[in-house]
Amino acid sequence: MKEDDIKKIQKSIKDVLGVKSNLSKKRPSVKSKIKEHFKIIITGLAHLNSRSIGLKHDYKIDFIEYDEIFFNVIESLMHLQFNKSQRSIIEWFLYDKFLPDGGVLILKDEDTGEEIPTETSDDLWDLIQQYEKKDNK
Repeated sequence: MKEDDIKKIQKSIKDVLGVKSNLSKKRPSVKSKIKEHFKIIITGLAHLNSRSIGLKHDYKIDFIEYDEIFFNVIESLMHLQFNKSQRSIIEWFLYDKFLPDGGVLILKDEDTGEEIPTETSDDLWDLIQQYEKKDNK
């Protein structure tokens, strides 16, 4: 919220109720902080992976082996935060969803046949939250 908006709200409260008010921004929860970090990590990893594949395909420059150590470290860290089902979905999103020919795989709900949104890191976060309670680390 912008400072001008806050002042307008405070003025309205004073005009309507006749009292001074103070607005403060809600602190982000631990869960929302984890989500924001997750989105940054997933977006970055997806970019690194597509860059490596693109360089190999277009220019015959192989950064895949060079980047592998970074991916291994990050995947090991994911073991600390996510269970097996969640990691499988994340790995699918990073390594299998986007095909070398430019095609994109989609997930469908086995029961309803409906497409499961996986376009963005927000979609991915929402999907893996459905598997949070499963204790299959």
